[in-house]
Amino acid sequence: MVTGLILAGGTDINFQMNIPKQFVNVNNRPIIVYTLQNFQNHPEIDEIIISCLDGWQEMVRVYAKQFNITKLRMIITGGRDAQESTYHGLEAAREYMSKGDIIVIHDAIRPFVTERLISSSIKVCRKKGMGLAATNVMDSIIFSKDKKEGYQSLKRYELMKVQTPQSFDFEYLWDIHNRAIEQKQLGAWDNSSLLTNLGEKVYFSEGSDLNLKINTVEDVEMFKALYRMQHPEEEA
Repeated sequence: MVTGLILAGGTDINFQMNIPKQFVNVNNRPIIVYTLQNFQNHPEIDEIIISCLDGWQEMVRVYAKQFNITKLRMIITGGRDAQESTYHGLEAAREYMSKGDIIVIHDAIRPFVTERLISSSIKVCRKKGMGLAATNVMDSIIFSKDKKEGYQSLKRYELMKVQTPQSFDFEYLWDIHNRAIEQKQLGAWDNSSLLTNLGEKVYFSEGSDLNLKINTVEDVEMFKALYRMQHPEEEA
């Protein structure tokens, strides 16, 4: 079994719109719907779980019905951060998933995820037990604590930018999350940082610089522009 776990539980006080990022409408579709449709249409995804921002669960059910997301199995309440939201999803899936099953974790606010990226993540996971979408770093990177001054340049050719989707053997990731809780390793940004914090090695799958993550109002505008370029037949 391959399950897609969509993380849609976050809020961002710095996002300058009066609606959470994942629910902003673009061309009469919320951003989360673009993401869900990509998982719905992927031939290897058997079902979808959504870890959702509290108070938006019913709206997501409406979206799923409106846009024919038939693979949706359940909507659960997300946590305080990505680590907790992921754990809630794993806990819900624990009732029927086990070793050998694959869970594909993806940010709701990465609507440009493609079939190719999902397939690559699953393929590497089947070989290595995990597959984390990642790309090379092309910019110069300088370490800074206050965002005003920097003092250490990092070697970009030794760095990778980690994205989602991130696929894992279900039982392995379940054990990792429980180990993190026992060791009070909490508040990880994503599963790659959780794993490395625990001393685990991670394995990369194909990523893409077009796999945009919506963090700012400017990102919303970039998404609109890129989508229009890719789908000129649709009205803006």
